[in-house]
Amino acid sequence: MNGVLWAFFLLSAASYLASCALFVAQARRRPAMQGWPRWAPRLLESGAVLHLAYLILFSVMDHRCPVYSLHSALGIISLVGVVTYAVLSRGRHLEALGGFVAASAALYLVAAHAIAARPAATNDRWLLAIHITSNLLGGGIMLVAGCASAFYIWSEQRLRTRRSLGQGPKLPPLESLDSVVHRLLWIGVPLLTIGIFTGRLAIKHAETVSTGDRIRALLSMGSWLVLLAVLLLRQFRSWRGRRPAYAVLAGALGILLVIVLYVARAMLGVGG
Repeated sequence: MNGVLWAFFLLSAASYLASCALFVAQARRRPAMQGWPRWAPRLLESGAVLHLAYLILFSVMDHRCPVYSLHSALGIISLVGVVTYAVLSRGRHLEALGGFVAASAALYLVAAHAIAARPAATNDRWLLAIHITSNLLGGGIMLVAGCASAFYIWSEQRLRTRRSLGQGPKLPPLESLDSVVHRLLWIGVPLLTIGIFTGRLAIKHAETVSTGDRIRALLSMGSWLVLLAVLLLRQFRSWRGRRPAYAVLAGALGILLVIVLYVARAMLGVGG
């Protein structure tokens, strides 16, 4: 069984890395890649299928619900990012964004394999399950939104400096990136809202709350408030352009920092 698990792991990682290489080559306008435009997304989707099989098999061997395992949680975040990209990239030239998604999926896969997280201990397992699931879905979506915002800022900066877009990497059009970010906000922010409020309830019912738990909760709350403000201003004040892109990027980086803190705690084996 362990051999099959390793096979799924290695094949998934190889598919993600190959997809990333092809996406980057297309974004850099490599002539040799012009005839292979469909291989990058196909490899990305194949990697996601293999990754899903790996997570299912790991959960069966671990005898634990995936939402209670940080190992599986990281995998779910990367799968959400891949699915989000696959849906939004239809009919859009988002090769540069695809390269980031593929690289992130491979990174999460390897990071998850390197940790062994403790099972959650709580009397409100259903509440914790809702909290974790909504945060995994919302967090994965907002990480893609943060990447799209970063590419928006980069593309806009190139236009401001009057650099020809025919030179250098082929970045997605600003309108496409702005539309992608707006749609992702509408999907991700409500999920994060559920995660924030269920998290507050879980903390109230917890027997002990460490300093690390409070720091992660504050970071999560701050990131959610930033993203919620951007969504409301975009919807009701038609806030567009570079500033909201910076705000979304900041919120996404806050979410990423929370994930990094969870991973660091698991890898160090500390209880905070």
